[in-house]
Amino acid sequence: MSNSYTSPPVLVDPSRVTAGLTLRTTEISKLGELENYSFALGGCVDVVAQSWGNTVFRSAATSKTDLCQWYIPRPSNIHNTFKFFVSCHRSASGNKVGGRLTFPLSGNTYESEIVITDTNRYGSVFEELTISVTGTETETFCRLTLFIECSSGFVEIANVNGRWSPLSSPLTTGVLQQGTDTFTPQGINRLGADRPLSARFGVETINNITTIRKRGRTLFNWSGAFNTISGSTEPAKGIGTFDLDLMYSIVSLFGGMNQIDDLNVDVFINVENYSSGTFEVDIFGYRLAIVQNGWNSYGLSLRLSELANYSRDFRLSMYEVGLMPTSRNQAILLGDNNKITSSPVYIKGLSIIGV
Repeated sequence: MSNSYTSPPVLVDPSRVTAGLTLRTTEISKLGELENYSFALGGCVDVVAQSWGNTVFRSAATSKTDLCQWYIPRPSNIHNTFKFFVSCHRSASGNKVGGRLTFPLSGNTYESEIVITDTNRYGSVFEELTISVTGTETETFCRLTLFIECSSGFVEIANVNGRWSPLSSPLTTGVLQQGTDTFTPQGINRLGADRPLSARFGVETINNITTIRKRGRTLFNWSGAFNTISGSTEPAKGIGTFDLDLMYSIVSLFGGMNQIDDLNVDVFINVENYSSGTFEVDIFGYRLAIVQNGWNSYGLSLRLSELANYSRDFRLSMYEVGLMPTSRNQAILLGDNNKITSSPVYIKGLSIIGV
């Protein structure tokens, strides 16, 4: 009773699962395969993607030093391989680049590093790092950190991309975990011809759909640069006032998510120089109060208005996700009246994850 799937999946014919028609084993077996496929591959797309211009993002740190950090979703408790692609080059041999996954609640970290081969921008290869989660982790979000270490000279970062590797077919037997939710793989052989169609299949299918629809999806992800070489061109360290007009995503979200528990939007804001007092950010239709230096997290329900033109064009419920262009945000973000040289409180990272 192999818990297998085909890729790409063979989809169920919707015209064959309407009332009044004979329920064939063809549709049932396809649905079982689709459940397995969705658990194995769902969410295994880029969870982070960011780039910088030529000669902009350089660092010469001689010890292992963090450069950027993002919050990312994890598909399930058994998605244990993360692929981190870094396009970079170095001015001296022996310089390294690496990635680290940190699970905030357990405090466990997993990392990988590699010696950089390219000596010029977009030379011959992307540095591909494989970060393996070897422990048992049950958190649905973790932090991804980019770091470097130079023996001499500098490292220049052009862009980064990262995604979880899908699970291979067949899936592991037994009940699987996605955070605290469960998923039961479907044995394809037992769904074939001359096999009984048990009520258990229907119950497990409903539970599996409920579990998979909670899987995190990156809507917006940005990190400032933590360590750079001073010069005429440097990457942004924090979000500035003019970023309000440029730094957002147009994404699809679904109004029905408000009707089901745990289907919300998770916002993670990384701030620098905060100690006390009032620092509030307008985002996703809410005014959020920062309570600590570093990462602050919030679970928000959907209450924005749709973008009518985009929703009509894509035939989906489309929304603009990012910091809102309000007077409050104009006042707190970096700019001429709030320069980073004066050590203000500023936002150095923003991650927004939906479903």
